[in-house]
Amino acid sequence: MNRTLLIALALFSVVAVAQPVGAQPASPDAKVVVPMEALPRYGSLVSAWYKKPVYDTNEKKVGVITDMLFSGGEINAVMLDVGGFLGIGAKHVAVPADAITVTEKKGKTWLTINTTKDVVKKAAGYKYNAKEHAWEEM
Repeated sequence: MNRTLLIALALFSVVAVAQPVGAQPASPDAKVVVPMEALPRYGSLVSAWYKKPVYDTNEKKVGVITDMLFSGGEINAVMLDVGGFLGIGAKHVAVPADAITVTEKKGKTWLTINTTKDVVKKAAGYKYNAKEHAWEEM
């Protein structure tokens, strides 16, 4: 038999039975995750929102999306960077994810929210705690 084929078969057999150190065998009633055959229908991509400006209904900029918070597979809140100049003095504010909509006009789309910059600037501010990987109230 070809030496390369023997080495490949030996490696495959080792990889096939190897488990990470400390790995526990799956319980009989654990759900096995199988990759999707097709994408589900979705409304928008997170990447289409990240670092994008959000405007009020009068087309005035309210803030920029800096993060999205999710749990249970759903995005619950969006963090907006409001105020400041070139990132200095900005405040991070949480708004409900469903409050932001995609608006289309004259062939262009942008993100909108039914509030004003003044209202958002008066809201509670948050700061990101990198050690805890979480947003905390200021």
